[in-house]
Amino acid sequence: MSDRSLAAQPPSPERRDQAVDELCEHFAAGHIELETLEERLSAVEKAVSEAELSELVKDLPALPTVAGETAPVAVRTQEAAVAVRPAGRGWALALMGGASRKGVWTPPRRLNAVAVMGGVELDFRDAQLPAGETHVTAVALMGGIEIVVPPGLPVTVRGLGVLGAVDQVEHSVAGVGPNTPQLKITALACMGGIEVKTEASSSTKQIESKRNEKET
Repeated sequence: MSDRSLAAQPPSPERRDQAVDELCEHFAAGHIELETLEERLSAVEKAVSEAELSELVKDLPALPTVAGETAPVAVRTQEAAVAVRPAGRGWALALMGGASRKGVWTPPRRLNAVAVMGGVELDFRDAQLPAGETHVTAVALMGGIEIVVPPGLPVTVRGLGVLGAVDQVEHSVAGVGPNTPQLKITALACMGGIEVKTEASSSTKQIESKRNEKET
């Protein structure tokens, strides 16, 4: 089969997701503006061939490499200490539906969360964050995104609401070094809402409850 025939094939769901991922990365890198992002996300859903998807990112510069994405991070589990190698990039996509990342999970270095008439939940309270910075780009278009972070985690939020709202909380921790896990969030809400809140995990609450019981 020729390259031209392959380019004319209908794109797979995975390929559409990849295109959304790339566009969000370009937005986070400042390569495209909000209006352009909206137009191209809509074009991703309407694309009928691989060639059309390729055209949506063809004019954009190369994405920056993710520093440290190949460095394994030691994580202690109940069974043993294991080396976790976080992925360079990942996504959480909700198109007229829902998506969530919670419990014990290893976030990628760069995570794109997109909610289009849907909802996304990102819970970092029990996440195994790698050393250094983890970047999250959250885009809510007529949808909602909730991001929950644990107390003590350094968080920086850059938010913008266009006919929408970004309810954000950010806090810094003294003595943060280059290997300290940190969360950098870029949030954009267009006719939607994004909430970043701090809350202790269930396990932490149980420990504090038992500690209070002993003190009383």
